[in-house]
Amino acid sequence: MIPRQIEAAESSTSNMDEKYIVGIPEIDAQHEEISELVDALRKIITQKDQRHLVRQALKRLHQTLINHFDYEEACMGMVSYPDLSQHKRTHRGILKLFEDYFDQPPALGDIEFFGKVINDKVLEHIMEHDLRMTDSIRLYLSSK
Repeated sequence: MIPRQIEAAESSTSNMDEKYIVGIPEIDAQHEEISELVDALRKIITQKDQRHLVRQALKRLHQTLINHFDYEEACMGMVSYPDLSQHKRTHRGILKLFEDYFDQPPALGDIEFFGKVINDKVLEHIMEHDLRMTDSIRLYLSSK
């Protein structure tokens, strides 16, 4: 499951801001997809005639995050990542934002704020937690 070879994923992350590249191709590809879905959501929210697509965009991003978080947690478990339980709590917190939306969508005027919260939480997670997590994976792989 954990890639044996660590390298910058140049072609698969060509549109993604370099600060989100962790150097593990599978995770970088997932981050790029997440980044693209967050950008699409942001565009849909700001185009008032597209707002009917918000729920569909959120469902797609939600499912992509579930799959990504499962992959990350499996990798972290394999390398005995010391902050796994905190990382899982962060994942659950992000997913709960989506579940709360699906249970009770915000008022139309609050959708833009909700989109910003999703954008900030997801990208902050990559910057704060995923970069640290991949350092542990690299250390683990270099010892093998």
